[in-house]
Amino acid sequence: MDVTTRALMLKATDYGENDKFILLYSLEYGKISVHAKGIRKSGAKLKFAADQFCFGQYELAQNGDRFTLKTCQQIESFYALRQDITVYYAACVIAECLVNYTEEEQQESQLFIQTLKALQALTDGCEPLLVVLRYLLGFTKTEGFGLQFGNCVVCDRPTDKVYLDLQRGGLVCKECRTAESTALGAQVVGACTLVENMPYSRLKNINLTLEILKDALTMMYRYIAHSFSPLKSLIELLKLS
Repeated sequence: MDVTTRALMLKATDYGENDKFILLYSLEYGKISVHAKGIRKSGAKLKFAADQFCFGQYELAQNGDRFTLKTCQQIESFYALRQDITVYYAACVIAECLVNYTEEEQQESQLFIQTLKALQALTDGCEPLLVVLRYLLGFTKTEGFGLQFGNCVVCDRPTDKVYLDLQRGGLVCKECRTAESTALGAQVVGACTLVENMPYSRLKNINLTLEILKDALTMMYRYIAHSFSPLKSLIELLKLS
C-alpha cells in the first residue's frame, strides 16, 4: 500500500552500501522510520529527501509497520538553518526533542505545526535561544509535563517566589520547598510566563537579555534531563551563546 504524508526529516543513518534509514516526523503518522534505498549513490535523484530538516511531501510504500521511500516533493529545505552554527544547534534542539522524546507513529498535529513554526522563526532571523525557549515550553506542555509558573505543584497555591524541585516534578512555593529545591529568579519566571504562549510570529518583539535566556534554558535543561534524558544539543547551544 502506498501512502503520502507531509513530513520533516530529522535524522539519517547509513545502511548497507547505498541505503539510509531516515527518521521522519509526519503530520499524519507522527515519527516513522523509512528505508531509503539507493539514496547514497552519487546520482540519486532523491538525495535531498535525506537532508536534515527537509520538509516535503513524501510518498512511501507501506508493508505492515515498515515504510520504504518512493518519491518526495520538497516543500521547504530550511537551508538557512545550516548557514549559522548557533541557528543550526537551535534547530538541532528541536529535532532532538522529536527524536528522543516522542513515541513512534503517534500523530500529534499541534506539535507538528509548532515545530514548523519554530524552524521558520529561526530561518527568519529570530533570536535562536528565544525560539528554543518558546519551543521547549510548548513541547513539554503538549507532551503533558509542562511547568506551571503561577501555582505550586504540591499545594496548588499561587506563588510569586518559586523553586525548581526535580523530585516533585515542577515548581514549588517557599513553604513546600526542600533542601534540594533551587530558587528561580523573578526575571526567569517572568520571561517564561511571557514567552510560553507567545505566537512565534511575535517573538521578534520580545527583548530579553542573553543572561536571562541562558538561565531559563538551563532550568529547562535540568527539568527535561531529570524527566527523560539530557538534551545534548542544548548544552552545545548554550556553550556557543
